[in-house]
Amino acid sequence: MTDSEKGDTRLERIREALKDRRLAVVADACGLHYNTLRALRDGEKTNPTYTTMSRLEAYLGGINGRSN
Repeated sequence: MTDSEKGDTRLERIREALKDRRLAVVADACGLHYNTLRALRDGEKTNPTYTTMSRLEAYLGGINGRSN
């Protein structure tokens, strides 16, 4: 699997996890803007920063009881 495919898989997992979350709560907990999360969830943002991905993975991993 290439680095690009790994990134796509990570992004797809995050998008799926955001579908049933209250974005305002996630944004507040991660220190990210609501519109960033909305655009990411809805597929409008296809190249999130490392910081955005790291914060979301840490938050969602903690919520799901596992780390990525």
